Amino acid sequence: MMLQKPKIHQLRLLRLRTNQPIIKRFNSNKNKFSSIEEFNRNKTKYSYGYNFESLKELDDKTQPPEHSKRSASEDTIDINEVIENDPRLTKLKPGSHEYRETLHQLHQEFISKQKNSQKRHEFNERMRGVFYGVAALVGVVSVHQIFMNYESIKNRLLMNYTYKDFKDEVVDVTKKNVKSSKHLMEKLEKELSDENIAQLKHSKETPGVYSFGDNTKIPIRIPAFDGIYLKDAFIESGHIIAITDKGKVVEWEKGQQKLKEIKLPFVVNKITASADFFYYLTSQGEIVYTPRKPAAGFFPMLKRNWLGLLKSQTFNKIEAQNVVQFSSGLDHLLFLTSQGQIFVVNTSKTPKNLGQFGPQYSPFDKKKIPINKPIEMTLLNNEMVKDGNQKLIVSRKFIGIASGNYFNIVSDANDSVWTWGDNSYGQCGNSNTTKLEPIPQKVFDKNDYKRICRNVFGKTAKEADFEVSKVLASKETSYIILRYMDQNAILSMGNGLNGQLGGGKYLHVCSYPEIVKSLIGLKEYDEESNSVKNIDIKDATVGNDHIFIVLNNGGPKDVFALGSNQLGQFGNGKKIKACKPTRLPRLLEPQDGNDKLTLAKSINDMNTQRLQLLDDHRIGKHNVEQVIVAGEDCSMIYYKIK
Repeated sequence: MMLQKPKIHQLRLLRLRTNQPIIKRFNSNKNKFSSIEEFNRNKTKYSYGYNFESLKELDDKTQPPEHSKRSASEDTIDINEVIENDPRLTKLKPGSHEYRETLHQLHQEFISKQKNSQKRHEFNERMRGVFYGVAALVGVVSVHQIFMNYESIKNRLLMNYTYKDFKDEVVDVTKKNVKSSKHLMEKLEKELSDENIAQLKHSKETPGVYSFGDNTKIPIRIPAFDGIYLKDAFIESGHIIAITDKGKVVEWEKGQQKLKEIKLPFVVNKITASADFFYYLTSQGEIVYTPRKPAAGFFPMLKRNWLGLLKSQTFNKIEAQNVVQFSSGLDHLLFLTSQGQIFVVNTSKTPKNLGQFGPQYSPFDKKKIPINKPIEMTLLNNEMVKDGNQKLIVSRKFIGIASGNYFNIVSDANDSVWTWGDNSYGQCGNSNTTKLEPIPQKVFDKNDYKRICRNVFGKTAKEADFEVSKVLASKETSYIILRYMDQNAILSMGNGLNGQLGGGKYLHVCSYPEIVKSLIGLKEYDEESNSVKNIDIKDATVGNDHIFIVLNNGGPKDVFALGSNQLGQFGNGKKIKACKPTRLPRLLEPQDGNDKLTLAKSINDMNTQRLQLLDDHRIGKHNVEQVIVAGEDCSMIYYKIK
């Protein structure tokens, strides 16, 4: 024990008169330690060997506590106390070798536990951050959706408040199940009349014609065509013009019991109609026409007889040769020659010119267009190419043509697609729908097909594998049938209000091609090759606002319909339009007339009782096929010799 060092007080030397130095202590306190108790309180105690009595005292000396904010859990945990109170230390002498070794082990265990606890804490914090991030993302998306659909959400939430005065019980709701077969039988009372059922023939034994549409909702057989094979046909409301297998032209009107022959001194292969005339493509590659209705504007062809006298004919000719295809709009005719050249013909005395006649008769010039005179598409039929330092004009070759009401779509030998004319609904593939296109424009080529179909055939598809099989056109809609390897895809553009685009939407304007995806990827088992193969498209036919697609599956061919069905032109017993390909019911057979209720049930069953067109079917001496045709708000099925 050591005594506290006394404080040194200030000393001062004073000189007295005697000149003897005297030392005097100022501020001296005589009673520094007044008692032994006070002395003991002020003394300092020293420990020898180690200058602490506990680990807590050592930590307090070496690591003074920091004045920082600590959590409640940290304030309640004393690490040293936990270690010192461990049962493994209580039996050991403090300061001994065993004590220090055990203390070190306990310290390492505690550090390991602290690390594990820290990892759990970090993981929990990360998960909390992820949760907050997801919650924030959901919140942002929700706010965006609410903002974008504010009007719709508001109307739904306030519907009962806004229309609280409206009473549902006021509406006369029928209790009858409109989907029942009994109700369908009542709706088809006209089509399932005894007269129509009596006219039925076996579809696999007797050729003929079935018509539907024009307010007839299921295919009805026309007795006048029984036993007749056809090459081509044109159907409109209550009227059919057909080409027999012999090349003769016959006409049928609603209510007639027999066919009327239109005598022409040619073998006719195809027929179409435009404005005031019917146009026929003969076997010699010529186009002749007859009046659609008796009118003073028709000038028949004059021909000299064997006496040299002029005699008027019932027809007239267009000055064209080697024609292989033609198609028609409302006021124009488009035809293709065997050299791959394209010509346009005006078919009306008062045509509506929206650019379908080409740049020679632009709608901006207001020039009078001659009737039934070919107009050569010079700029379209020729192109300029470079040969070294020279520029040459060479001919383009086209392979497919189609016409809508006031526009045209064609495909060339390089599988490029060209359009011109009316583009009000985007049917020409141009995004500027307010613009008339009198000058033909190339709108798609193989590079475009790869880009358009990248989500269908994959990004690895090659441009060289794409081909244009066919182009088609309805009133205000255009179609391109693409072939990619062993598959097909249908691209559609234009007016889709009736669902005729086939993309699952009802679009008013569509200038970027829609893809009929539901017909891609269909497969079947091929017994001949003992493998599964893709089902491609055999053919397609378009009417005003509807289209039929025939698949090339094995055996009888499946048929799908798209578009308007307002007048029953699907033949499925209903008047509901379709924006996706829909199956059709099979043709009626004589035995179906025994039970009309069973017949109505079979019309509703379009899975096992669906329409399948005969293909390579033997009737008598002929191999025949059934052909479906889409017309003007009506449709028909006829038999053709293969």
